[in-house]
Amino acid sequence: MSCGQSLVEPIVDRARRLNFRDGSTVSPSMDTPIRLMTSNLLHGGADVDAFVEVLDRLKPDVVVTQELGFEYVEVLTERYSNHYLNPAEDFTGRGIATHLEAVFGDIPMPVRMGTSAALDVSGTECNLDGIPLINPIEFPWWTSVKTRSGQLEAIDHWSLTVKEPSIVAGDFNASPKWPAYRHMAEDRTDVVAEHLSESDERPGRTWGWRPGWPRLLRIDHVFGSGVIAIEVSVVPIKGSDHDAVVVDLVTA
Repeated sequence: MSCGQSLVEPIVDRARRLNFRDGSTVSPSMDTPIRLMTSNLLHGGADVDAFVEVLDRLKPDVVVTQELGFEYVEVLTERYSNHYLNPAEDFTGRGIATHLEAVFGDIPMPVRMGTSAALDVSGTECNLDGIPLINPIEFPWWTSVKTRSGQLEAIDHWSLTVKEPSIVAGDFNASPKWPAYRHMAEDRTDVVAEHLSESDERPGRTWGWRPGWPRLLRIDHVFGSGVIAIEVSVVPIKGSDHDAVVVDLVTA
């Protein structure tokens, strides 16, 4: 089931995107902050009421979801006029919802597809990619490692098609010490870590073995090119083994 507005575009039409108000082909400055939230919903495990409470309290402009179950579709479509949602009963569910004008698409990746959105932020085109990397130690691990490498190659290939400002957000199943994180950070900025480094703070951990258990690792990230965070937070959602990451972003 795919729940999308008429803004959905085929990958081959990605070049025909939002028209800037001045007709230029170069992105102007994104002076208006946007609040982005990325959240892994544990394929139906996250409590719907708790998810609603977080959305209504924080009012993100854009919501990126991984492991999106069918029970969250109505919640998102009631609050966001533009959306591209692909719910599933397993871990493959995904989607992006926003009240901004947007053009959506799929990012071809092995096992788990990614989701793209070209967002119109006060006349600036901001490119957003929602990413779910598979767990590299999932059995058989030798197959998972190969698949994960293919996913990273797909992200790199896709990134060549977008301009700054751009954002890559999601569940990367990788802490900052893992190779996949270092790979992503080679040409992109971890906007959460960068923002907190100014005050010598450490980013909050986002994942635990079970819902409600202490968070052990930071594996949910927001990477950016041409953007910086001005506010960041990690927000628990009852029933999920992941905390949501919320960032307010402007162009660098």
